[in-house]
Amino acid sequence: MKKIHLLSIFLLLFSCTNDKSKEGKATVIKDTVIVKDTVIVNSNDENTKTITKQNLVGNWKEHWGVGVQTNVKSSDVYQINLSKNGDISITCINKKKFVIDQLLFDGKELSFRKENKSYPKGKFYVYYKLKLHDDYNWMEGPITNNKKQNDFVKWEKINVSN
Repeated sequence: MKKIHLLSIFLLLFSCTNDKSKEGKATVIKDTVIVKDTVIVNSNDENTKTITKQNLVGNWKEHWGVGVQTNVKSSDVYQINLSKNGDISITCINKKKFVIDQLLFDGKELSFRKENKSYPKGKFYVYYKLKLHDDYNWMEGPITNNKKQNDFVKWEKINVSN
């Protein structure tokens, strides 16, 4: 008798939560945030992030060891582009030995992996996590390589591509 009673309660609960009259209706939730003259909309639509991705487009000069000791002496220049479908690409203007992939931008932070193709001892990766400043002219953050060495870089926007 207890089994039948529990089964009846289960079916009653299931039938209440599975209301067929509500099928096909969807609840859409959107959060809108205004940052300076930019609107960031958080929704399921990937095109909504294109608004802030456009702020990344241009040439960026890399500064190493900001506030910390570093053995890196070079300051590479990177170009960030945005494809028609909204994908970000990064190339190093002054060095062709780098391959950059695994790009992810969430509206505030840009993360990616850079491979040095000319490294003589096998694969060498540097993982970046750069936070975009509110003025869209600076990004900064930690880097880590696959040898677990850490550093800190700052990217300065030096001009804008149109």
